[in-house]
This record gives sequence, C-alpha cells and structure tokens, in this order.
Amino acid sequence: MMYGWRLIQLWNTWKIIEPMKKNDVASFLYYMWNCWCEEECMRAFSSSVCGWHHIWNKWCQYSNQNGHYGAVEEFFANLDDENQDLLVERATVVYNRRRKIV
Repeated sequence: MMYGWRLIQLWNTWKIIEPMKKNDVASFLYYMWNCWCEEECMRAFSSSVCGWHHIWNKWCQYSNQNGHYGAVEEFFANLDDENQDLLVERATVVYNRRRKIV
C-alpha cells in the first residue's frame, strides 16, 4: 500500500515540476535570443566566483566561432553548475516563456 501512495506522490510532484522545467527552458532560450548582451551578463553573473568579465569573454569566444544562435548551447554546456543556475535564474526573472516581464 505504501508503494502505491509513493507513486501517487511522485506523479503529483512530477506534474507540478515538469511545466516549470519547460518554462525555464523556454525562458532561457528567449532570453538568450532576445536580451543577451554585456549588460545582462553583468547582471546575471554579478555574484559569480570567476567574475562576469571572464564569462563575457567566454561568450564572445563562442559567439565568434559559432554565431550568436549557435553559441548559446556551447556556452551553456561549458558553464559549471553554479553559473548555469545563475544564468537560468536571471532568464526566468526577465522572461516567462515568450513574454518579457522585466
């Protein structure tokens, strides 16, 4: 009986979390496509241990190699977990899926 209850709990939790993940991804993509610039980098990574200048230089490197849209995936993939979280957090502050809120 406990096993069935746990599955129901997990299912209900998943139903709540899944739309949030989808929203985070959409918000991130629209943010990077429409808002990403040096000023946004400074805001997103103001508390980063390595400093926002370092991250901006990495972005410029990927952007020069791949173009703006191609750089997004490689840039994100090469950030550490903490910096990925900072970037997604900023993206979800600025965007709610397709709608800019800030």
